[in-house]
Amino acid sequence: MPLTAADAIPLLPLVSEVLVQTAAITCARLLPHVRDRADLHGRDPLEKYHNLLMGEIAELAVIAYLVGQGKYAVSAVDKEAATPDAGHDILVRRRDGTAAKCSVKSSLSYRHGIEAIPGQFRPAFNRREPRDINIQVYFHYRLEGEPRTTVAASNHAYIIGWASEKKLLESGFIVYNGEKRWVADLKLADLSPLAELLPLLS
Repeated sequence: MPLTAADAIPLLPLVSEVLVQTAAITCARLLPHVRDRADLHGRDPLEKYHNLLMGEIAELAVIAYLVGQGKYAVSAVDKEAATPDAGHDILVRRRDGTAAKCSVKSSLSYRHGIEAIPGQFRPAFNRREPRDINIQVYFHYRLEGEPRTTVAASNHAYIIGWASEKKLLESGFIVYNGEKRWVADLKLADLSPLAELLPLLS
């Protein structure tokens, strides 16, 4: 059965003021060391900061969710390092106690809300990025209606779902619309809900 908006986990109850402050401090430290990838457009410092902040909040929110469900989850990223991380964001434990690497991607929709996001977008992983567990978080604007949301906000953000490394690699990859980068040839609706990940973890 395809994943739907009803399967998504809202970020709002997971994102505290302290979490945002922690993320902002980390991003300010990392910003001077961020370099644009060859397959991305050139970003100015403000865009880089916003991208960093969304990614950091997504990682911390996923950790908060998993820990809140009684699962082991810790950041795998050295927040003091000036060099790129190892390609995964979180360490979790499988049911047998072995470690698993978890990658978290955050994306933003300026047009579609949560009801349309699963059927409209693809997981933002290229062929080099999948790890044992791969989780997609999505933020979206609300440009019409009240109140309008024209910046990334936790009340319009969700943990969408997850996929294994095998599933992403077997999907093939296509060029993302409007960019040079490649992404998995799946829709977010093809991912599994976070509820199906929980029994696999300890």
